[in-house]
Amino acid sequence: MAEIVNNINLELHGASSKKAKENNNSLPVSKTITGTFNLSGSPMFSATLVSEATKFSLGCDEPTALGGRGVQPSPLTYILYGIMACYGSTLAAECAEEGLELKDLKIRGTLNYDLGAVVTDVKSPIIKGLKLEVLSGTELKEQIKKAWPKCPAVYAIQNPIPTEIVQASE
Repeated sequence: MAEIVNNINLELHGASSKKAKENNNSLPVSKTITGTFNLSGSPMFSATLVSEATKFSLGCDEPTALGGRGVQPSPLTYILYGIMACYGSTLAAECAEEGLELKDLKIRGTLNYDLGAVVTDVKSPIIKGLKLEVLSGTELKEQIKKAWPKCPAVYAIQNPIPTEIVQASE
């Protein structure tokens, strides 16, 4: 039976580490999602997401300030949630690898942004800042530092990602 620490399967985590080391420290993954912008009603955008075990549907709306219905979470809410979830998992794994069993772990995230550039022609940064706060009864300063550069979502927001937007056919 696999050892599970902090809800991290150390056997699977270790197998991925071994596989990456055998491949010049590389473990490539690609994720594709196709979603639909709904031209009326809520949610404004929806997609079926697929995990290794199941499928589920997500929907989102723009906030009313951007002309949306504000019923479903906004795209930026999902971004913040994704960053928080990814960092929480990365931190839990870092702790598990060190043999540190956590009693509790919460992540509080705050994303500050200015929608002025979205609704006007002004050219200014939209996202002003992101703050993640780790809440735990365990002292985690060193693990927080170690987990930060390992988190894919944090990496994605701190480093330019080559981005291409093109019209494609179905």
